[in-house]
Amino acid sequence: MLSFLLMAAAASGTAVADGTPPRTLADMPCPPMPVVSPERMALIVDPRPHIAATLPASAQDRANFVAWSKLDPEGLCRYREENKALPPPTRRRVVFIGDSITEAWRPSVPQLFAGDVIDRGVSGQTTSQMLARFRADVIALHPAVVHIMGGINDIHNPPGTALTRSNIESMVELARAHGIKVILGAVTPSSFFQGSPDIVPGPRIAWLNDWLRDYAAKNGLIFVDYHAPLVDRKLGIRDGLSNDGLHPNRRGFELITPLARNAIRRALAQRGR
Repeated sequence: MLSFLLMAAAASGTAVADGTPPRTLADMPCPPMPVVSPERMALIVDPRPHIAATLPASAQDRANFVAWSKLDPEGLCRYREENKALPPPTRRRVVFIGDSITEAWRPSVPQLFAGDVIDRGVSGQTTSQMLARFRADVIALHPAVVHIMGGINDIHNPPGTALTRSNIESMVELARAHGIKVILGAVTPSSFFQGSPDIVPGPRIAWLNDWLRDYAAKNGLIFVDYHAPLVDRKLGIRDGLSNDGLHPNRRGFELITPLARNAIRRALAQRGR
């Protein structure tokens, strides 16, 4: 009977019999987040010869990843302290949510993230993980605009792209319910995944971008085609624009940044109507 009462209390969100209140995100223990190392980030963003070898993870990096994956698989701790330290939002706040491509954008083109433009990319994340932290890293920051770009890791990880569309749709619906204008970014091209050479991502990325473009058009969203300026004839990323075959390097990010700036201007103008 006691176990049933504890389960019922947990389900209802009320305090359990001993008076302990339900836990919140603020109560979560936060292990060291396995952020991209400075050396790895330098490889991603610097204009070096295409293709460079991936730097192996250190023993400490691997230990951090194991601890994090058990306690915080959604990455809710990654920006918790940074979110707390943010000043009140301006009427022009923009949040970029995404995976490592979004995370690497800030050190590549820091000028884009000046003022009240905020980067909330987390390396390795799927759209399911992005959706899980959407409230903490987007809605709770009260932006005027959200820039959503994800899906490359859905291709790389099970269950593949089976949930990608519903996850994107859910993030869009959450944003619109809170009066946040939405920008959908196309997935950038990839020549291969260094950890999974048997996967050919190009056609799957093209299919996903076709869906994103169509979904944006049907729902009055701003779609930004970051794929076209970077893609080669084999649906990979053009030589000189990536150092690992997956992430744009600084030259690649500089090529697509004007597209992002234009989309932000459009979104802010629409919201001001």
